[in-house]
Amino acid sequence: MVRMGKKFFVFYVILCIYAFSNNVKKIRSGESHTLILLGNGKVFGFGWNESGQVINGNSKNYKKIVEIKGVESIVDIDVGDIHSVALRKDYIVFTWGSNFSGQLGSPDYKNFHLPVIVKMKNGEILKDIIKVGAGWDFSVALKKDGTVWTWGENKYGQLGDGTYKNKYYPVCVKGPKGIGYLQNIVDIKAGAYHVLALSKDGTVWAWGDNQFGQLGDGSFISKKYPVKVKNFSGNGELSDIVKIECGAFHSCAINKNGEVLMWGKNMKGQLGNGTYEDRNLPVFVKNEEGKGHLKEIVDISLGRNHTIALNKNGEIFVWGSNRYGQLGNEIFKSSPFPVRVYLNGKPLNKIVKISAGGAFNVVLNQNGELYFWGTNRVLIKGSEINPFPLKIAKF
Repeated sequence: MVRMGKKFFVFYVILCIYAFSNNVKKIRSGESHTLILLGNGKVFGFGWNESGQVINGNSKNYKKIVEIKGVESIVDIDVGDIHSVALRKDYIVFTWGSNFSGQLGSPDYKNFHLPVIVKMKNGEILKDIIKVGAGWDFSVALKKDGTVWTWGENKYGQLGDGTYKNKYYPVCVKGPKGIGYLQNIVDIKAGAYHVLALSKDGTVWAWGDNQFGQLGDGSFISKKYPVKVKNFSGNGELSDIVKIECGAFHSCAINKNGEVLMWGKNMKGQLGNGTYEDRNLPVFVKNEEGKGHLKEIVDISLGRNHTIALNKNGEIFVWGSNRYGQLGNEIFKSSPFPVRVYLNGKPLNKIVKISAGGAFNVVLNQNGELYFWGTNRVLIKGSEINPFPLKIAKF
């Protein structure tokens, strides 16, 4: 989940090779910073750090990958626009970075350059969390019991509690029409101002901002309670879903057949269906030729205006905006169809992890080599780009 504010902060990653004994478990990128979770529970990061979103106790931007201090035994991570969220193995949530909307779960509306524990309104620690997510200025957590908890900004009803009031403490997402509470959830993802939740029956719930149709319910009306995402025809529920993901204003689901369905904002072709029209119902992503459906996809990540997908053979495809080289070529033209990323004239392959940031991508291959392309420098005005994959680390 990523954001473009009044200023477009991007970053330059210095080529620097690191060797670690633990494999990478997860990579998550925001508008201009990235966190990397290792199998031993340690977290590393790089990028813009004005609000302390990378951490290490200061506001220094990190052009090199650094170990995040103050967090250990971590099992899940996510990043918002200018804040970060981490889950420790004892099911307790830590946050750091910007807190001007209460997205850190702390009543002190100030930036934190060291991790803080998320607490309830009564001061008790939020417990029994198994997954975390981060929107632009709000956070999401999934409990063991299948309920969803949110805190932070609530302008569009993205907290799902039936109000539009910001909360510095976690609240439980209510059920449809405000009746009871949402239950039986197995995964959560957050966009700029909206949330997707995957139910254990393979259907998808959505709530929050819907100005581009990113809730997928056939309307453009924002919702303060969860609604079911409809199928591509609009006459039933989207079903057989195994994975969900959010961009800033577009959404995605992978079904059990490895096909990709997307909905929401499409000004740059980020839905991959061959058009530039916003969609309030899911559409299938087409293949490279723009004819059949893209298939055998096992992972996907959404940036602000682009998308990157990984298939079962370790091949990656990108589509959408290419203004900053995020499609991995020097054409700098948007593509409404998936295209391959090349390195030294050959398709980049043997990829095992992917992450899309605001206008960049980070991927890891099976040899532990981390590659980066897109925006590549911390600047107040303008931007420099790296349109081809650059190896920045080895894990």
